[in-house]
Amino acid sequence: MKTVISALLLVWAGMSQASELVTLKDGRQVQLNSDFTWQYIEPLKKETHTTATKSVPAVVAAPIVQPKVQGTTIDVTSHKPLLQLSDSGVDVVLNAANYRNGELVIPTAITNQSRQSVIQVQIQWSLYDEQGNLLQEGNSAVWQSIKRMGDTYLRPQTAENGKVLRITVPSHNRYQLKATISAVETR
Repeated sequence: MKTVISALLLVWAGMSQASELVTLKDGRQVQLNSDFTWQYIEPLKKETHTTATKSVPAVVAAPIVQPKVQGTTIDVTSHKPLLQLSDSGVDVVLNAANYRNGELVIPTAITNQSRQSVIQVQIQWSLYDEQGNLLQEGNSAVWQSIKRMGDTYLRPQTAENGKVLRITVPSHNRYQLKATISAVETR
C-alpha cells in the first residue's frame, strides 16, 4: 500500500512541475507548460437538461471591404504631387496637374512593392468643382502591359511612369478629386 501511495505522490509531483495554471485579469485560465508552450483552459460547461432542438450550423461570412477613397484639392498652379493611392503592394502617385487645351492633365507614377509582376492598374476617379458639383467621373487604366510580353510587365520592386489622366472639363483654378485604385492584376 505504501508503494502505491508513494508512486501516486511521485506521479503527482512530476505533473505539478510540468505545468502551471495562471488566471488572467479577465478570468480566463492559461496552462503554462515546462517546454515553454501554453494553452487556454476551457471552463467546464454545466450540462442542463433542455428539450432537443434541431441545430443549424453557423454561417461565417467575411466582411465586405470597401475600397478606400481618398480625396484632395487640385490647384493647377501648384507643382506638388496631388495624391498617393495604395492597394495590394502597388502605389500610384498622382503628380501635379495642369490645364491644357480644355483638359486637366494629371501625370501618374506607379511603384510595384509586391512580389508579383503587375500587368494592369486601374483607378476610379470623380472630379468636382470648388462648390462640390460633379464635373466628370471615370475608370482609367494607369498601367497596362501587353499580354504575354513579360518585358512590358511592371516587375516587383520597380517604379515607372504611368499613363497620363486627361479629363475634359471647363477651366477652373481649383478642383476637388476623389480617387481609389479599383483593380490590380498581377502574374
